[in-house]
Amino acid sequence: MRNKPFVTFVLLALITLCGCQRQSVYHQFRHISEPGWDKTDTLHFDISPMAADGTYRLDAELRTDKDYPFQQLTIEAEQKVFPSKETYHDVIVCDLVSETGVIEGDGISYFQYQFHVRDLSLHQGDSVHVCLTHNMKREIMPGIADVGIRLSLPH
Repeated sequence: MRNKPFVTFVLLALITLCGCQRQSVYHQFRHISEPGWDKTDTLHFDISPMAADGTYRLDAELRTDKDYPFQQLTIEAEQKVFPSKETYHDVIVCDLVSETGVIEGDGISYFQYQFHVRDLSLHQGDSVHVCLTHNMKREIMPGIADVGIRLSLPH
């Protein structure tokens, strides 16, 4: 078989790519109704107790449409770990459109984004409560369709 080195290379590349992906432990979105995400609307996510100790990656995710009027969105994230009641506060500046006007997200009519919030060192039995709010000067942010979080563990 003449293509054996090529086939072997492709298989090794696929195995490497699959091995680098993170395993989702929790992945949930909250739908944002019209006219948009209000500054007073806090989105709550309750993550069930962890099955194992580990360093977990927390990401915020967005889906926007063409009506989003700005290049960035600033999100405040609060994470409270139970039973320890340890609390973390993060501010995430989400770049949605480049300086040249190119949309940075994936999609056609809706654009999806993922932004790293923090790595959490969690123990078996720990649960996490996450709250997200936007921190923009404008009270209502149009063009935000969904906001979510993903907690994942390296493979």
